[in-house]
Order: sequence, then structure tokens, then C-alpha cells
Amino acid sequence: MEKKSLIFLVPFLLTLCVSLLTMPPSNTVTYDGALYIDIARNLAEDITDFTYQGIYMMYRPPLYPYTLSIPYHSIHEPYAQLTVARTVSMLFFALTAALTYLLTVEMFGDPFKGIAASLFYIFNPLAFTMATRELVHSEFTFFYTLAVYLFYTGRKRGVPYRIYISFISAGLAILTRYTGLSILGVFIAYLWLTDHWEWVKKREYWVGFILLGLTLAPWLYMGHLHYGGPFRPFSVASRVVTLDRPVSVSDYLHLLREDVGLLLPALAALGFIRLKKNDEGWLLISWLFVGLMGILTVTHKETRFITFLSPAIAIMAVEGAEIIVEAIETVVKWTGSTLVGTRRVAVGLAVSLLLLVPIGMRAHELHDEWNTMGLQETTVLDYVSDRYRAEHLLVSPRLYTMAGYYYPGASVEMVLEGASVHEKIENGYYDLIVLREPAPALNITESGNYALAKEFYDGKFKIYLRKEN
Repeated sequence: MEKKSLIFLVPFLLTLCVSLLTMPPSNTVTYDGALYIDIARNLAEDITDFTYQGIYMMYRPPLYPYTLSIPYHSIHEPYAQLTVARTVSMLFFALTAALTYLLTVEMFGDPFKGIAASLFYIFNPLAFTMATRELVHSEFTFFYTLAVYLFYTGRKRGVPYRIYISFISAGLAILTRYTGLSILGVFIAYLWLTDHWEWVKKREYWVGFILLGLTLAPWLYMGHLHYGGPFRPFSVASRVVTLDRPVSVSDYLHLLREDVGLLLPALAALGFIRLKKNDEGWLLISWLFVGLMGILTVTHKETRFITFLSPAIAIMAVEGAEIIVEAIETVVKWTGSTLVGTRRVAVGLAVSLLLLVPIGMRAHELHDEWNTMGLQETTVLDYVSDRYRAEHLLVSPRLYTMAGYYYPGASVEMVLEGASVHEKIENGYYDLIVLREPAPALNITESGNYALAKEFYDGKFKIYLRKEN
């Protein structure tokens, strides 16, 4: 094997090193991340038990919890399980960095551009921040990018089996995040822009769609068995997102500017100028436009939702940096000198590295901001779980999944205004109650069964123990 074929290992290993050095502290767990861990624990016991507290959670995409469930057969301690979840994300992040390199080289035939693109991907603030979280985004980005890479190279090289695998990877992307359905729009838009309707006559694409359906089939069947219909997981997920806090397109773009900064999007926009009406240009346009529209049309939007576009943004940013290099080259020509060979390569890498400094600084800032997400909740639950055993817990809604993470196997209920909760408190059913103010009025102390054990953050959190405990 030629040495140059191993260059993709450089971004892979660099990403692993950077991720290991920036692993989030163990006392911060996200709400969604805790839920994925809770579900994965159940899947490790029963491959069809996609539940939390006995309730099927199939509106959540399945692949990440199923991935975690494999090592969870032998790893049971909560902090070790959290480390596993973050390590899985880290590995997919590193694989995507290598894939970004390979795709860039395939498009432009320049390994130096490949290295620069992988760096722009690694230090994209959203990709960097999601890289070591117990969340789906790194895995989702990998399968989405792999599908695009295989689809493009399969067409370019005339290798049908790559197209077949690309549709399987697209199915896995959909099973990692339901917004992965946009990959079908990317494929179709790209085919129409390059082949118009000629692609409809080609066998490999129809075989690909069949393979995509087969990839989704087990999950659709589980939806039929446990969720009231094969497509119900998708419809429930759509309804849940719709019911969440609406975010307008203008507000969303403002949030993106705050999280990502201006430089990286500006470079990508500059790179748009260099795009040609060829396979590479249409691929990037399809990927960015269709993918972004898939997010902007959703009622509730979070900036992390567009992490899967990070490789495309990185490739466009490299093209933007190339325009800057060309401008420097023009200035040098005016002085009577030239930039050729290694000198031009050195200038290109220097420009990319200089641009990466402010981008990397913003990535570090966003990463630190996310390290405080859920910090108060996890601090409280970490304290409580170290000191008190409990089989039945009542907690405020924001602690619902986190309580399950800290108390594996326990019965966890949310604080709700209802006769059943009041009755259980009256009967001393709960071993432990953790409230986050403001909380509804409950008959906790009035029942005579519970005592206030501790308060956190000036009374924002209250811990009640059953007196006999």
C-alpha cells in the first residue's frame, strides 16, 4: 500500500487526540443523553425493549441506543456507561473527519485540501461540541456523510455496489435521526441536476431504494408491533417536535451565528463562488440546500440539528480559503514574483491554519458552554445517588431521564398535579422526592411521611426523604 493512501489516518488520529483532551466532565449529563443511556440499558436485556419506565420511546431514533446496548451487556456502572456513550460519539467523529478528507480528495484530487477540509470539520464549533456528547449527532453525521461519499464515488467510478451500500448507509442515517430522511431529497436533487430524468432508467438506483426499505424494515415492524403502526414512530416524532418551543427562521439563523460565529459560514459562502456546474458542485449544493431546508421547515429548531452539514460546510470553506490564496497569488504577481509548487501549498496551509484559529477558539467556547448544560440537575442527583438508595422516586420533569440514569432499575415518576401522586405521597410510596422550583403544590410535608433532607442552589432544588429512611 502506498504511503499516500494512509494520509486519511492523520485527521482520524488527530481527532481522537483532540477529543480525548476535551472530554466533558463526568458530572454533566444532558436530558436526551440520559434517555438514550436509559433505553440502551433495557435493550441490553431485551433487544425489543425500546422503553424507559415501561413506556415505548420509539419516537426517538433507534440506532444510537442499539449501538450503546452492545457494550452495555458487560458494562453496568452509570459513569462507565456514560464514558462508553461519549467514546462511541468520539469514534464516529474521528471516522467522519477521515471521511471528509477522502471525499475532498475524491472531489478535487488534492490531499492538502483534504487535510484542510478535515480540520475545518474538526473545529466546526457544532461538530466539535457534539463530538464527545452522549448524543446521536456524531453517529448521524458519519452515516449521512458515508451515504453521500459512496453515492458520489459509485456514480463517478461506475461501481454499482457503492451505490447499493450508500442506500444502506442512508437507511442507517435515518435510523439515527429521523431528519436523515432529507438524504433522499439530496440523492434525488443531485441525480436530477446531473442526469435530469435519465437516472430513473438505471437499475442500480431502484435496487438501492429496495435496500433502503429493507434497512428500515425491522424498525417499521417494531413500530407495527409496539407503537400502533409501522410509520407511527416518525409521525409521533414529528408531533413532539411540533409541540416543542417554536423557533422562527430568523431567530434560528441568529442562534447559528452566535454558536458557529461568522467566519466559517462566510468562508463557506465564499466557496460557493468557486462551485462549477459539474458533479462536485451539484453534490455540494444538493447536500447543503436540501439538508438545510429539512431543518428550517421544522417548527422547533436547535443549532445542533445541522451538525450533519459540517463536512459539506468544511469542503466549501476550503474552497473559500482557496479564493483568498488566489488573491494573495495575484498580489505576489504584481511584485514580479510567483507562487508555485511547494510555496503555493505552504501559503494555502498557512491561510487555512490562520483562519482556523478564531474558528477553533469559538469551538472551545461553545464546548465549555455545553459543559454547563444540566450541571445543576446532575450535581443534585449525583449527591443524592451517592447517599440514598431508592426504588421509587418522584422528580420534577427536567430530572426525569437523569434520575433514571443515576438510579438504574428504579421506578421514576414525574411530578404532576393528580390524585394518584397525592395518594402515593400520602401512603409513603416514594423513597425519595427531588423537586426543582417552581413545583406544583404537593402534600409532601403535610403527609407526615417525608422530611426535607437538603436544599441546593438557594432552595431551587429540594430533597425529601421518607422518614423511615
